[in-house]
Amino acid sequence: MRLPELLEKRAAKIGRMRALMTAAETRGADLSDAERTEYDALENEVRALNQQIERAQRLDALERAASATSVPSGAPDYDRARREVRLLDAVNYLAGTPGVDAERLLEVSQQIARDQQRSTAGLWLPTEIMQTPRFGQEQRVVTSAGGGAGAVFTEHHPELYTDELVAASVVGAAGAFVIPGLVGNFSAPANDVGASAQWIGDNESITPGDIDVNARTMQPKHLGAIIPFSNNMRLQASPQVEILARRTFAGQFAAGLDGGALGTLTDDDAPQGILQVITPGTFATPSWAEGLGLISSLATNNALIDDGTLAWVGHPQCSAKLQSTVRVANTDSRFIQEDPRSLYGYRYFNSTALVGNGSPADRSIVFGRFSDLLIGIWRDLELLVNPYGDAFASGGVEVRGLLSADVVLRHEQSFAGANDMDTTLS
Repeated sequence: MRLPELLEKRAAKIGRMRALMTAAETRGADLSDAERTEYDALENEVRALNQQIERAQRLDALERAASATSVPSGAPDYDRARREVRLLDAVNYLAGTPGVDAERLLEVSQQIARDQQRSTAGLWLPTEIMQTPRFGQEQRVVTSAGGGAGAVFTEHHPELYTDELVAASVVGAAGAFVIPGLVGNFSAPANDVGASAQWIGDNESITPGDIDVNARTMQPKHLGAIIPFSNNMRLQASPQVEILARRTFAGQFAAGLDGGALGTLTDDDAPQGILQVITPGTFATPSWAEGLGLISSLATNNALIDDGTLAWVGHPQCSAKLQSTVRVANTDSRFIQEDPRSLYGYRYFNSTALVGNGSPADRSIVFGRFSDLLIGIWRDLELLVNPYGDAFASGGVEVRGLLSADVVLRHEQSFAGANDMDTTLS
């Protein structure tokens, strides 16, 4: 029995198990003896099917690897091959849609598997699938003789592409330093204590100062997203639909990256972001002086250096509160935030990831030099398709992507923040 048939059979049995449980819950009673017998039998059958499905998935992976011709990583056309992979082709191939030209897709997936020395029941895809060509740029094409049937990029310049993952990320827009294409663990030197210059008199010696050089390290942490693709969307051949699919895919990962980078996730498997590394201050009232205090904390550590990435990121409710709070109570008609895109003269961005300290109306806000926030994106991602999920009835599929990423602060003194802003509107 083929893998799609096994998956469909398992879905039907699980659906019947759910129906038995729903019927019992509707009656307000436990399963009857007959229902329990049927339920137990179905559960045993599902376990047996799980084993068959696992074997079938491993066999499919082996067949895909055997049918593909490897494109060596160092080959001149490997980067071009990575850019030519289409997300919708990968989705359709894994969903079993007939007529998908998957030769190049399989070649790239096989080479990624060899590079990583890891197998998958789905496909390995390059992170280039979250990049899109910029409109308005010249795109050179190769046309089939006479009919011009096939048009593909032949010169691939990174500067002609928009990284949708970075573009959709709030911290990316704020100026975080994104390092794509990582392989293996990452380490960067950082001076935590530096030597200082000294004024000296004639014939006086300079007192040597110690330089404390440490390393900032990142290692792959796994970010997953499940995204439904409708039947109509995945069967389109339009380049614009491919771009829309890539942006949808990248947007989900960007939201997860923002949560990890800002330090609002409590999961042990998530990165240690800004608010988890720094010691948060206060912006509780909120008051004009409290905001100045956060800015001052950077200045006293020589971190208030405007390289174009100084910015605020706050929860949308923080912005609403700041726009309705006067700078000096009873004597001032000016509000703390008068332009929704600016705060204290620095750029301002909203992020719903900054949920605060748990109190219903308390929300978080961060200020910092975002070029000192490093985001590492590893080179490849894993794609699996479930054609029998919630989208099955409408002909759609569920796509699960796994991306490896991590974040680290080069200098924690470059950031300040608070988890306690009372956003209740009076």
